[in-house]
Amino acid sequence: MGTDSYSMASMASMASMASMASMASMASSGGGQKSISGEAISAASSGALIGSRDGIVGPYAPPAVALAHLPFNSLDHYAFMEKGVRISAIQSAIFSELSFAYGAESLSVSDRETGGMIASMTRPKIEEFQLQLDYVNAYADLRIDRAPEILAQVGEIMSFIGQAISLHPQRHRWTIEYLFVAVGAVIELEKRFKAAMNVRRPFELAPQIQPMITTPAHSAFPSGHSTEAFAMAEVLASMVDHIDAVQNLSGPGSRRWLMVSQAARVAVNRTVAGVHYPVDTLAGATLGTALGQYMVARSQSGAAQAPLMQMHGLSFDSPWDAASRPQSPDFNLAVFQSEADPANQESANSRYVETGAAFTVPSCAPLAWLWSKAAEEWVVAAACDTATVTS
Repeated sequence: MGTDSYSMASMASMASMASMASMASMASSGGGQKSISGEAISAASSGALIGSRDGIVGPYAPPAVALAHLPFNSLDHYAFMEKGVRISAIQSAIFSELSFAYGAESLSVSDRETGGMIASMTRPKIEEFQLQLDYVNAYADLRIDRAPEILAQVGEIMSFIGQAISLHPQRHRWTIEYLFVAVGAVIELEKRFKAAMNVRRPFELAPQIQPMITTPAHSAFPSGHSTEAFAMAEVLASMVDHIDAVQNLSGPGSRRWLMVSQAARVAVNRTVAGVHYPVDTLAGATLGTALGQYMVARSQSGAAQAPLMQMHGLSFDSPWDAASRPQSPDFNLAVFQSEADPANQESANSRYVETGAAFTVPSCAPLAWLWSKAAEEWVVAAACDTATVTS
C-alpha cells in the first residue's frame, strides 16, 4: 500500500490498550517508513546518496538571500507533518486541557479552562460485582455463536463500527486519522480510570467463568472496548448525522443508530467472552460517550468558524445496595441512552448515569483543523426528488 494510505492492518490495533508508541505505528503509512523518526531511506540507498552528492555539489556556496521564518504556531504546519508526529502533537493539545480529581473511590475528568465536568465515575461495591457473575455465567452460552466476532474484536473494532458507513482507508483517510487522534486519546484516558478503579476480573471471583480469550492484565472496570467503541460511534455518528438528516433517517436504520448498536454489541461480546461484567460495559459506555462528545465539541470551532458547542458531562454511579436494589442490572442500550439524555431526567435514586450541568466547550485549534479535513470526506449533495426516483 502506498505511503499516503492506511492499511486495514494498521487499523486493527485501535481497540487494543496499546501504548502511545503503538498508536504512532498505526499512523505510519507502510513501505517500511517510520513515521516518528522520519526514517524512510534504506541503509543501501543512504550510501548511494552520499556518493551521488559528492559527485555533483562542488565547493560549498551559501545562498546570498536567506529565507524568512515559517509562521509561528501555524495550523498550516500540520498539513506537512508526518502522520505519527501530527497525531502526537494534536493529542498533546487535547491532554493539556484536561484535569483530574480523585475522591474516596471516584475519579472525574474536567475541562481545565472552563472547569466543566466531562465524565466522572464511582467504583461500585464488590457485592455488586458478585451479583453480576450470574450474568457473566449466563452470557457464556453465546460463546460459540459469537466466537468469530469476539476473536476479531480482540485486536480491532474500527471495521465493525465503521461498517454502517463503509469506512475506507483511502476515501476516508482524514476521518481515520481523526479517529486515531480522538479515540487514541480516549484509550489513554480510559487507562487512567482503569488504574484508579482496580476491579478484579470475573475469573478472580468465580473460577468457573473460564474466559475464552486471554484476560487483559488490568482492571475490569470500566470496559476498555466499551469505552472505545462508544467513543468511536459518537465521533463517526457526529460526522455523518447530516447525511441521515438529508435522507430523513432517524432511529433504527439510521447511521447513528447502527453504529451505536454495533458499539453495544462489541461491548457485550466482552461479557460473553468472560472478561467483563455488564456494569463494566455501562461504565465504559458512559465514559466513551462523554469523551466522544467532548472531542467532537472541541472540534467545532476555530478553523471551522463554527459556534462553540455546549455539552453535558456524564457521571456513572452505582446506587446499588442489598435493601433497596437487590437486583444488579444487565446492560441495556435503550436504558443507557435514556439515562444519558439530558432531556430525560429520572429520579436520582433509580439512575446509574446522570447528566451534568451544561458548559461551553473551548476550541482545540489543531483538532478542529483535522475535523474540517475529515468533514470534507462526508460532503453530500441535497437529496434528489423522490418522485423522480420512484417514477
